[in-house]
Amino acid sequence: MKCKLSIITIILCSFQYPIHSQKLNLDSLLTVLKTQKEDTSKVNLYRNICGTMRFTDPVKAIEYGKKGIELSKKLGFDKGTAGNYLNTATAFSYADKLDSALYYLNIAIQYSLKVGDANRLGLAYLNRADTYRQLLDFNQSLKDCSTALKYADKANNDDVRARINQTVGSVYFHQNLYPQAINYYNKAIALYSKINNQRMTAVVYNNLGLIHKNSKDYSKAIEVTKKAIQILDSLKDITNLSIFNGNLSDAYYQKKDYAQSEKYINKAMEYAQIQKNEKLIADAWLLAGSTYNKQKRYEEALTVLNKAMPVFKKMDYTEKIDITADLLAEVYANTGNYAKAYENILESRLANDSLLKWQYADDLAAMETKFNVDEKDKEILLLAKDKELQAQKLNRQRLLIWSTSALAILALAGIWLAINRYKLRQTVNELEIRNQIAADLHDEVGSSLSSIQMLSQMINSQPHTDEKDRAILQKVSNNATETMEKMSDIVWMIKPGENDAAGLAERMQRFLYEMTESKNILSNFTTNNLGVLQLTMSQRKNIYLIFKEALNNAMKYSGTSSVSVSLEFIEKQLILTIQDLGKGFDKIQIRRGNGLENMQNRAKELNANFELNSEIDKGTVIKLSVSI
Repeated sequence: MKCKLSIITIILCSFQYPIHSQKLNLDSLLTVLKTQKEDTSKVNLYRNICGTMRFTDPVKAIEYGKKGIELSKKLGFDKGTAGNYLNTATAFSYADKLDSALYYLNIAIQYSLKVGDANRLGLAYLNRADTYRQLLDFNQSLKDCSTALKYADKANNDDVRARINQTVGSVYFHQNLYPQAINYYNKAIALYSKINNQRMTAVVYNNLGLIHKNSKDYSKAIEVTKKAIQILDSLKDITNLSIFNGNLSDAYYQKKDYAQSEKYINKAMEYAQIQKNEKLIADAWLLAGSTYNKQKRYEEALTVLNKAMPVFKKMDYTEKIDITADLLAEVYANTGNYAKAYENILESRLANDSLLKWQYADDLAAMETKFNVDEKDKEILLLAKDKELQAQKLNRQRLLIWSTSALAILALAGIWLAINRYKLRQTVNELEIRNQIAADLHDEVGSSLSSIQMLSQMINSQPHTDEKDRAILQKVSNNATETMEKMSDIVWMIKPGENDAAGLAERMQRFLYEMTESKNILSNFTTNNLGVLQLTMSQRKNIYLIFKEALNNAMKYSGTSSVSVSLEFIEKQLILTIQDLGKGFDKIQIRRGNGLENMQNRAKELNANFELNSEIDKGTVIKLSVSI
C-alpha cells in the first residue's frame, strides 16, 4: 500500500488592506479606542484594529470589525461601513470561515458601490476573487479579477494590480498550469517589491515553493519557502507561519529528510495551537503521522493520526479523510492489525469515490481555463472522453451492487409510499371531520345560543316582568353569552389551518384587550421570534386556556392597575408570561381553587414547566415554558 504523496498542499492568497493602520502599533490603537467618542473616527479605529489584528488573532479581529459595522451603520457612515465589512471579511478568511467571508464581501461591495470608491472596490472584488479561488470556483474568480483590474487601473493602484497577478497565478496553480502560474507570480513579486509589501512577497514565495515541490524540485521548494518564513518571522505573522512551516515540513518529507520534516512539523503545530486553529493542528498531526510511519515509529503514528481523523470528519474534509484513512491502513498493516487496516481501506475508498466525482468537475474547469489561454480545444475533448471512460468504469464496478439492491430499494419505497398515503388519507379525513364539527358548532349551536340570548334580553326588557324573573332571565342571558364565548374558543381550537403561533398570539391579544378595556386596566402584550412556528391542536388549546384562566384570576382577584403578557420562542421553548401588579397572595395559605389546579393539570398535559410566583402587595407572575 502506498500513501498519497502530498500530505499538505496549501496556497494562501490572503490580502491586507493598504492603509496606514498596518504601520501603527496595535497597543496604541487600543489605547486610543478607550477614550474615543462614538463618531466616525472611532469607526475608522475599529477598521484599523481589525485590519491590524486579523493576521495574528483573526477571531478577535472579527469582534472589532463587527463593532465598527454596528457603529458606522448607526452614524450613517457608508464609507466606514464598507471598510469594516471588507476587513472583517478578510479576518473570516484567515479564520478559515470562507462562507462567512463571502457573505461579508458581498455586502462590502454593495456599500463600496454606493460610496463610489475605486480603491476599495478593487480590493473588494479582489478579495472575493480569492475567496472564490479557495472555494474552487475558478471561473467566477477570474471574472472578479477582471473587474478588480478595471478599478485598480482607474485608481492607478500597484498593490491591487500585484494581488490580481497573484490570484490569477493561484488559479492556474490549482489547475496544474505551472508555467502560467510562475509567470503571474513573478509579476506579483515585482510589483510587491516596488511598493515594499513584504508580507505579500512572502505569500507569493510560499506559493512558488508549492509549485517547485509539486514539480519534484524539492531543494528549490525548500529554498523559496525558507525565504517566505524568514520574512514572516520578522513580521510575527502567526497564521501564515503555521501554514508555511507545514509546507516546508512537507517538502523535507518528500525529499525523505524525515528529521528536518519533524522539526518543522513541531513549529507548524506550535503556531497552530497559538491561534487555536483545529484544521492546521490536524494537518500537522497528519504530516507527523506520515513522518513517523516512514521511520517505523508506528505507535506514535497511530496516536496522531487517530487524533487528526475526528477533526477532518467534523469539518467534512473529504480529501484529508481519504489521505488519513489510507495512511492509517498502512500503519495498521505494518503493526499486524489487519482488521483495522481493512476498516480504514474501506473508509478511504468511500472518501475516494466522492473525490472522483468532484475531480471530474475540477478537471473540466481546468481544461476550460487552459482553452481560454492557449485555445487548446482538443484537450477539452480528450478530458470529456476520459471522463466518460472513467464514468463507465465506475458504472461497471457498481452495476452488480446496484442490481442486487434495486429490488430491495423499490420494495422499501413502495412500503414507505403506502404508509405515507395511508397517513395522508387519515390526516385529510381528520381535517374534514374537524372542519365539519367547527362549521356545525358555529352554524347550529351558535345560532341557537344567540337566539336564547336575544330572547331572554327581549323578555327581560318587558315592563311587566317582575324582579325575580328578571334575575333568572339575566342569568340565562349571561350563561348563553359565556357559552357562546367558550364555543367560539372550541371552534377556533379544532379548526384546521389555525396552527401557527402568530395566530394564537393574535387571539390572546384580542382577549386581553377586551378584558382590560372593560375594567379600565392598562395592558401590554409583546411577542418575540414566533415566525412561522407551528403548534398542535393540544398545544394551542392548553396554552390558550391557561392564559385565559390566569387573566381571569388577575381581573377578579388581584385588584391590579395593569397586566403584562409576553409570548416568546427562545431556544426551542415557547414561553408565556402573565404578570400583574396587584395585591398578590401567600401561596401556602391560598385555598385550592381559582383555576390554579386546572392550569397545573394543563401544563402537565403539555409536559411543560409551570411556575407561579406571588408576593403580598407586589403582584403575581405566572410563567409557562413549553418545549416545541
